[in-house]
Amino acid sequence: MGEKGHLLLADDNKLVVKVTSSILEQAGYEVDVARDGIEAAIKAFSLLPDLMILDVEMPKIKGYQVCRLLKEDQMTSWMPVIMLTGREHLSDMFWGLKTGADAYITKGFKPEHLLDKVDELLSHSGDYEGEKKLARKRKKDVTEEYVIDKITDLLDRKLYETTILNDIASLSGSLQDFPETVNSVFEILEKLFNFNKGALLILAEQELYLYANRPCSPEALEEMAEETLRTATGYAWHVSDPSVIERVVLNEDRVGEVPPDKQPKSTYVHIPLTAHKTVIGVLVVSGPSTPAFRRDAPAILNLISNELTMILDNARLYEGAKRMAITDGLTKIYNHRFFQELFEKEFKRAARYNSTFSLIMLDIDLFKRINDTYGHLFGDEILKNMASLVKGCLRTMDILARYGGEEFAILLPETDLEDAVLTAERIRMAVENHEFFPLSKGEAVKVTISQGVTVFPSSGIEKRSDIVAKADAALYEAKEAGRNCVRYRE
Repeated sequence: MGEKGHLLLADDNKLVVKVTSSILEQAGYEVDVARDGIEAAIKAFSLLPDLMILDVEMPKIKGYQVCRLLKEDQMTSWMPVIMLTGREHLSDMFWGLKTGADAYITKGFKPEHLLDKVDELLSHSGDYEGEKKLARKRKKDVTEEYVIDKITDLLDRKLYETTILNDIASLSGSLQDFPETVNSVFEILEKLFNFNKGALLILAEQELYLYANRPCSPEALEEMAEETLRTATGYAWHVSDPSVIERVVLNEDRVGEVPPDKQPKSTYVHIPLTAHKTVIGVLVVSGPSTPAFRRDAPAILNLISNELTMILDNARLYEGAKRMAITDGLTKIYNHRFFQELFEKEFKRAARYNSTFSLIMLDIDLFKRINDTYGHLFGDEILKNMASLVKGCLRTMDILARYGGEEFAILLPETDLEDAVLTAERIRMAVENHEFFPLSKGEAVKVTISQGVTVFPSSGIEKRSDIVAKADAALYEAKEAGRNCVRYRE
């Protein structure tokens, strides 16, 4: 062996081989030669040289494929590879480096340029000395059939990986809302490996999406949630009260009573989702304690992590922009403009199908006095708390919006006047019994509200503005009656 190391030169050009070998041997290297791509791969696996110089254009298989094959195999992945070619196109350099090559030199090089590059790469041999020694302990002679099988396996795996990535990438063109995007991700994972449950925690938004791939109990799903929160803490994420994390179950039909003996013990696998050098979330899956799950789940999740992060981050930003367009910035409930759109749809639906809905107009009593006494910051806190209190008294199908200033509007689909008045009274009592504390932490401040209620259909209503006018008139009556009360107009 040459005193400076053992090199493998693969090139089908006899003149290039002669000149290059001479330069390297005179510099103190031992040089073996391969004349085509198959021979290059056979000698690389059999001889395990310290470094390989590989021509791009060769018979049988090209240097790109040889380089990719060596870099994908544990026995040779450590081996430095210099791509050598007569081409000077940037695309050739791009593909050479994409296949894993450590350097790229065009023919016509100066001898010192090649030698400097070889010396530079071998100077880092200490970084992979352990891998090289282990490979040489396992070294064996290989055949052409062995190399072809390796290439076939590599092509199959790359085709499989490309198919997976294409499936994931297809989500980037869909205009789904964020929960639908997350659901689609887990549905794709269902096709790729066997898992029981999945979870995605978006850190900044403190939203946790849970997905059951098999029937599971609420307790098992909560265990999944807790495991996901524990995983997130490993990425410097902290939440003082886990109960504030909003949980969204994506397929509730799979959650129910499941006998304990039918609930398998879970193994957990996760990946962080990193965008703009920041961890924005963690994705966790649980599956059976089998070698197949422990092998396949991490490999596939790591393969798709970049694409998955991009898709989820874009969906998150899109959802945020859409939410900003339809919600009030302070109270985080619907704004006036979007409420009018929903109101119009409900009005047309009720008119077409002869159904009923009610409208409540709510106004905070003496709000200007509160602002003048305690300041506008405290007034803002009251508005935010008011939105939360009212939402707590409503059904998921009900629509709450900030109508303007200290006034709120509530649309109650499929609700008659009697039930609407009962809802308004429930809201009034919740607010009356709530204590609002000024930012100065002084004594609690009591706040009351007045509400006007009306229903559709009812007499004198021909258009949507007539409904608002009736509710406003009822609200005025509530104010005139001394505030902190509910009045209605039929």
